[in-house]
Amino acid sequence: MERIKYIFCFIFLSIVCISCHEGCDDSTYFNGKIRIIEDNSKAVKKVSLKNVILNGANFGYIAVYDSLMFFLNSKLPDRSYNIFNINTGEEIGTFCNKGGGPEEAAAFGPIFQFFKKGNDLKTLLFAPHEGKLFIWNITQSITQGSTIIDKVIPYTWRNENGGACYNEMYLQNNNILLARVDPFPINDADATLLFYQKRTLDTNKALKNYAIYKQTIKNREAPIIPEDFFASADAFKPDGTKIVQVMGHLPQLNILDFETGQVVGYRMEGGDDFSVFQGKKNIKNYYVEVQADDNYIYALYWGRDRWGMYEIPCVNTIHVFDWYGRLVQKLETDYDIDKMFLDTVRNRLYVTRPKSDDVYYLDLDEVFD
Repeated sequence: MERIKYIFCFIFLSIVCISCHEGCDDSTYFNGKIRIIEDNSKAVKKVSLKNVILNGANFGYIAVYDSLMFFLNSKLPDRSYNIFNINTGEEIGTFCNKGGGPEEAAAFGPIFQFFKKGNDLKTLLFAPHEGKLFIWNITQSITQGSTIIDKVIPYTWRNENGGACYNEMYLQNNNILLARVDPFPINDADATLLFYQKRTLDTNKALKNYAIYKQTIKNREAPIIPEDFFASADAFKPDGTKIVQVMGHLPQLNILDFETGQVVGYRMEGGDDFSVFQGKKNIKNYYVEVQADDNYIYALYWGRDRWGMYEIPCVNTIHVFDWYGRLVQKLETDYDIDKMFLDTVRNRLYVTRPKSDDVYYLDLDEVFD
């Protein structure tokens, strides 16, 4: 009898320990609650992408506002951006000088946001090499046929966050900037954590940090580098109140509320949790890209094994979520997708394809009619 009791207690404690281990992996690393997403969306909806006809040497990361399409074009010899008119297909011009002058930079970052001041369309451009932030007046640049920079703001970063650089930047209001701070490798087994900051635009002062994760993953046996465990793509809610982070190696999106500071994770039912990063388990690729408007989140999904350096997977599934983490629709496009940019003016999701300079778009009014 005593032996039976002992065995029963041993089994019971083992179950408790295993359950605790499985449940504690998330809370050990994630700085919020995780809710399970039920796949209650409709059947996959097949949609057709429409080609954008451009007459010129377009290449690189895209950004779109109404009739204007921007390319962060590394093939340009002395400029960083060229702009096209979507309506006519014609190139408007090349802008943002490369160089060492006061209004030049060795390399400008991508466009993440457009905003208007009066009648002028503007954007922020970060130049990490120079540690400067530029306010580019797009309207006046097009009108005058040369790059018009309204303001250059010293924006040092190397000593601000232990060598970690700013990435996405979003102007929340006239002088408050929201920035993603990318992970930075410490050694071959560890890296700093990705987090977000609220900063002043004019004085480069940190006001508040927002942490998604509690600690890093330390696993030398994993097939990915330390700064890639929590790899993600992000998109700000256009009203500046939230950001969504879609994870590259978990079937999970995280929504951070800048007003409350709270983060909630939404994980696909039956999907991997943080324990997948331990040991030698197979680490998959899940979400690749994301864009968002005030109603929906558009997340490019793979959900399979990681691909090799020279492989080109056909990623053509888009998961559409609302800002409460509900999966409302699955879309399957007729072409594979590499990068995306959402134009909220025309309600179009523009995409590029891997190994191609062609640009396409998805008319979201037709998708959700």
